[in-house]
Amino acid sequence: MELDRVLSGDQLTGKQAAIIFFSWLAVVVIAGFTLLLITNGTV
Repeated sequence: MELDRVLSGDQLTGKQAAIIFFSWLAVVVIAGFTLLLITNGTV
C-alpha cells in the first residue's frame, strides 16, 4: 500500500480514510500545542 495510491482515493476504504483523518488531526493538534508552548515562553 503506497502512500500516493492511498491518497489518490480511487479505492479508499473507510478504515484508510479514518487513519488519514486522525493522522492529520494529530499533526494539527501537536502543531497547535507546540505553538501554544512557544508563545507562552515555556519552550
